[in-house]
Amino acid sequence: MSSLTRIVVWSNELVREVLRPGDLAVDLTAGKGHDTLALATAVGQTGQVVSFDTQAVALEQTAALLQQHGYTVKKWSGDREITAGNEIVLVQTCHSTLREILSRPARAVLANLGYLPGGDRRLITRPESTLPALAQSLDLLSIGGRLAVTVYPAHPGGMKEAQMIDDFFATLSSDLWQVLSLRVANSSEAPYLLVAERRR
Repeated sequence: MSSLTRIVVWSNELVREVLRPGDLAVDLTAGKGHDTLALATAVGQTGQVVSFDTQAVALEQTAALLQQHGYTVKKWSGDREITAGNEIVLVQTCHSTLREILSRPARAVLANLGYLPGGDRRLITRPESTLPALAQSLDLLSIGGRLAVTVYPAHPGGMKEAQMIDDFFATLSSDLWQVLSLRVANSSEAPYLLVAERRR
């Protein structure tokens, strides 16, 4: 198993630790749907998962994966805030609009940055939208909830985003947040994980 795969597994594990059936969980970057599936499994039939991506192909792949595992998915209509429900909602818009779409507390938020594997590598997450999405995610988290972000510094634009995200997490108040950094110490280009847990 490569370090990349382990980082994503650890991200999912650290989020699953705090999720309970019936919780709301958010995937900021649907991608191929693996994180959305992990969240859906954790929150169960009574929970809700809201999954964002700007690319239609990513949401199509996510929907296909979830349907293969017996889940029904719903596409966000775009005309209202998402209310409580026991469903998986796919949202084709930028994750920086999170608070316009959701206002109730979430127990967990995941982000897997970079580009869509197998997709157009020019279409990447960018700090201009990622940082507002992370700030809004922290606002949504309930006490004990976690934000987990997998960061990829190796692709073009990735190092700039990684540095800005590192700065963002480093400035979080230790009174309110406990922050974990999990990275390969001898490789500046290896993917790594940042997790923030709300203390109060």
